[in-house]
Amino acid sequence: MKFAIRDDDACYFTPVSSLERVYREVWDRVPICLATVPFAVGYERIGIPREQWSSGEAFALERNGELVSALRELTAARRVTIALHGYTHQDYPDGYEFQAAPDPERRVRDGLQYLARLLQADISVFVPPHNALSKRGLTAVGNAGLNILGSFLSFRPSMRPWDGRTLANWWRVRQYRAATGRKKSDPCIYPHALRYANHAEFGCHSLIPGTTLEQLVAGFDEARRAGGDFCLATHYWEVSDAMRAVMLRLLDYVARYNDVRFVAAEDLFA
Repeated sequence: MKFAIRDDDACYFTPVSSLERVYREVWDRVPICLATVPFAVGYERIGIPREQWSSGEAFALERNGELVSALRELTAARRVTIALHGYTHQDYPDGYEFQAAPDPERRVRDGLQYLARLLQADISVFVPPHNALSKRGLTAVGNAGLNILGSFLSFRPSMRPWDGRTLANWWRVRQYRAATGRKKSDPCIYPHALRYANHAEFGCHSLIPGTTLEQLVAGFDEARRAGGDFCLATHYWEVSDAMRAVMLRLLDYVARYNDVRFVAAEDLFA
């Protein structure tokens, strides 16, 4: 069984100290997949100055030289891997970036090239901003050869482009729901990679304010019983001391099992 961690929203606004506070000894146990925004446009969240929440100004990652240097060192040491997290992460009146932006194809292409060059990193994973994708957005990501690591991904065929594997994957998830006694409306994180014609997808368990150790342990145990894998997803900027304690206790729980490997998130698709 494989266990990975994903962290969202690394960008120009990210202080290196914030990453170090959360992951200072964690990334020596398991590499952290940092879902990184190439040209962040401010939106309403902790860590972004209020005056930038609706300014529309794009901040290139390279303008934060301290962060770029740190990310290069961390990736070289395999403490961190880099995923593409949108292009600007901006919100539109009619949806999130990869639901509503007029040019998702360009954003994937240019964002991928920019991050790979700037951080000297191999990038094979896309994390949708706000975990939201339109059909066109999903197609753009898949055509770029990127796998998708997300939360609350919709597996309904009507919500995605059709290919020869869509129906079979829908059936796999439906059978898993039935086997675990879930109703149609019950949340479900399918613990295996779903492979489509030109990409694969894997769902994550969220660590957010209020998440308990018991909830995460139950999700991990279920995935292990199913012969699957597990990915924890969080945001460095909202990880409190209490949330960090939950993460550390989960790592200690997982480490008890000899059949579990701590891996980079990219390995979930291997």
